[in-house]
Amino acid sequence: MTPTRITEQTYRGWSSPILLELKEREHQLDPSARQALRNVLVERRLINTGNPSGSDRRKADPAG
Repeated sequence: MTPTRITEQTYRGWSSPILLELKEREHQLDPSARQALRNVLVERRLINTGNPSGSDRRKADPAG
């Protein structure tokens, strides 16, 4: 595994719990910060967008 990939996995491992904690406290954020948090959570697939088979779903198999 490349050093970049290891760094990315470490980042995701540490940041996901922090983002989920922010999600629990989003009512304390101003509207623009709340939207930014929501965008990150959607991009990281940390919240359920209700469309697991939609066009925005990432493929598990990059070859297929």
